[in-house]
Amino acid sequence: MAFFNVKVTLTQESIFDVEIEAADSEDAELVAKTAVWEDDYTDDIRNTLEITDEAYDAEEICDDCSELIDNCECEEEKL
Repeated sequence: MAFFNVKVTLTQESIFDVEIEAADSEDAELVAKTAVWEDDYTDDIRNTLEITDEAYDAEEICDDCSELIDNCECEEEKL
């Protein structure tokens, strides 16, 4: 068996509603945006998080030098 370095790329989306008291819609959106970046909605985000896309890219690792096969120079040295 061989070892592989696998790059996992996940695109995630979280959609939820919150009620905010504000002077106008712009103020309400600013309050919500601030709350997101201050982690006030962490539980809401986690509870509604959904993976919308995924990608996997595996690259083999050389057993001798532990470099990715594309960067490995072991075979070149043996020639």
